[in-house]
Amino acid sequence: MHNQEKVQEIFRKMDYNKIHLITTNFIKERVEKQAIIGLSGGIDSALTCSLAVDALGKENVKVLIIKNVRYSDENLAIARGFAEEIGIERIEINSNGIRDEFLSKIDIDKTNVRRVSTLDARITDLIIRTVAGEEDRIYLGTINGTERITGWYPKGSLFGDFCPISGLLKHQVQYLARYQKLPEGIIDSVSGDASRVCSGCGDLPEFHGIPYDALDAVLYIYETEKPQNRHREVTKLGISDTDYRIIMDRIEVANNKSDVFCPYPKINMQNTHLGDFLGMTFK
Repeated sequence: MHNQEKVQEIFRKMDYNKIHLITTNFIKERVEKQAIIGLSGGIDSALTCSLAVDALGKENVKVLIIKNVRYSDENLAIARGFAEEIGIERIEINSNGIRDEFLSKIDIDKTNVRRVSTLDARITDLIIRTVAGEEDRIYLGTINGTERITGWYPKGSLFGDFCPISGLLKHQVQYLARYQKLPEGIIDSVSGDASRVCSGCGDLPEFHGIPYDALDAVLYIYETEKPQNRHREVTKLGISDTDYRIIMDRIEVANNKSDVFCPYPKINMQNTHLGDFLGMTFK
């Protein structure tokens, strides 16, 4: 069993004031006009909205709330309430008609959650990109670092023109959301099991039974340690060799997606302190 206290300490000890500065500076530098974000009711999109408002002002941020079968009425209500609370403009679009038309015309196994949720994600991405183009806005994506490294998103989708939170692992997202004083209901929505890397997108079966914080600890070590030191540092946290190999194999499988990923602030760079990021944060 991994040492949960040591794992949590990795993320708890970080300077989230500096991380906030890095991410908001990234948004200011990259967004020369107004921004648009897909708001789902989850922690990633809520944090992205909050950072964008801090960077640009609420008058320059708009959200799209897109109804599809991946999001419950409760999720949509949370998204709606959050947008109202922080005072940003929203558009709501029901994409189920588009989805149903696709599924009626193409031969796809409707019981395959991963295949169908990939379709839903691509439809969502297309809608956001279309509105962004029509309104001359920058599309800020909501893929976090855990999803980015493990490839748990459709290739080419949902990371937008730029992605402010893609340098943050899920537990860093959670701590930064708490720093931002996001609603507790949104902050506490993170799964405890690593198989639920992305809510609403089905399971990542090989991660079943691996604690989510252990996954993020391995990914943090992967990004911050030299290859020859990684296994040693993971072992210090009590993470099993089996779990370590499963996670590293997944990173290798997903590596092809990084070629097309958009710019994001590199929070966890190898042998780099957070203080060194100011003025040189971006990929």
